[in-house]
Amino acid sequence: MASSSAATARRKRGGPKTSTGGGWKMWWPLLLGIAITPFTIRLAGILTLEGPKAFALLYPWVDVLRSRVLHTPADLVGHAYQKMMYLQFPLYGLLMTVTFRAGRHLRAFIIGLSVHFTGLILVIVLAYLGQFPQ
Repeated sequence: MASSSAATARRKRGGPKTSTGGGWKMWWPLLLGIAITPFTIRLAGILTLEGPKAFALLYPWVDVLRSRVLHTPADLVGHAYQKMMYLQFPLYGLLMTVTFRAGRHLRAFIIGLSVHFTGLILVIVLAYLGQFPQ
């Protein structure tokens, strides 16, 4: 009984914690990011009919890569944004998994959203800078 009360006292003082979760449960944000990728690719095909702004809401990092302001070669951009379409949501999931495993569940969700909205802000800023002749 003494070892049980010692472990409880150690946890209350901020001592080492034992892992209660395990296995695939800690990787669910990454698995979700991988699972929704085919659906977002299909949705991107539908959103392209609405115009480039609707596509940028779903895939902002693709538009950041395609920006004229960055002056990247066209052959490099063609392959990079195609790969980014497939990697964007698994990368969000990986980032959220790293934060989620640290025990910060709400913070993981907020970080995933903030990375996405940072991409949207970059799209707006780069579109604004692209209006000016150089």
